[in-house]
Amino acid sequence: MNELVVRTTGLTKRYGKRAVVDRLDLHVERGQIYGFLGLNGAGKTTTIRMLMGLIHPSSGSVELFGRPVPAERMAVMRRVGALVESPSYYAHLSGRENLRVIATLLDLPEKRIDEVLAIVRLTADAGRRAGDYSLGMKQRLGIAAALLGSPELVVLDEPTNGLDPAGIHEIRDLIRSMPREHGITVLVSSHLLAEIDQMATSVGVIHSGRLLFQGPIDDLRARSRGHVRIEVDRPDVALPLAGGLPLVAAEAGALVLDSLVPGDAARLVSALVGGGVAVYRVEERKRTLEEIFLELTGEGAVA
Repeated sequence: MNELVVRTTGLTKRYGKRAVVDRLDLHVERGQIYGFLGLNGAGKTTTIRMLMGLIHPSSGSVELFGRPVPAERMAVMRRVGALVESPSYYAHLSGRENLRVIATLLDLPEKRIDEVLAIVRLTADAGRRAGDYSLGMKQRLGIAAALLGSPELVVLDEPTNGLDPAGIHEIRDLIRSMPREHGITVLVSSHLLAEIDQMATSVGVIHSGRLLFQGPIDDLRARSRGHVRIEVDRPDVALPLAGGLPLVAAEAGALVLDSLVPGDAARLVSALVGGGVAVYRVEERKRTLEEIFLELTGEGAVA
């Protein structure tokens, strides 16, 4: 395992008797884009606020760069940039002026403002009032503010929420560039699996405060292994003809072959036709990541 930038152990937050976050063990390695995926209300923002030391856990612990939060929060936060919920900005100031306020507080040079404006592609609009920005531009301004201190870790809470497709594409490209071009580890939360699938290298799935899955996104994709459904006129007669092929089962009007190997499907079709069984249709079926997500969270049936 590479260096852990984020590590939580048994992280729990209760309000009264209700556990909003329940014994969470997050592991985010250096250089990853970690997709923190869950439905609205799953506990993502509460978890992020605990990571940032904005609220205290009821139990469990948070470590960033191997140092405890909130005990060493001030030292650790110098290495972290965050956009939690909506970006904050002064509507009457320009984009550049908004960043200059933060840069002054952090005692950063003017050239750093130019650098982050270029990273988020706001250089041409830096002189416009932030209140006149589109929602996507405001999100990019918020990310620019998070990048000002040259952080090693950036935490983004639902950064594409409410954006149009063009805005989503811009934010997605920006996030994907961070580890590759700037050496930044990213933790990004979302309720949209399709967005996480297009930018994350690792994923954690949270539901009702509990972590249901954590690992490389390729491991989640591997669960989408599919099958071939072959519609026939007599499934009861067809089933014995499928001997030796992997896990063939009969269902209403069809056989289901637990394999996507083309040769397996061809052998089965040949055996069925040779045995006098009419084959009406051969269809490849593969579970989508959306179906896997719904299966994990119990929010829907899997086909």
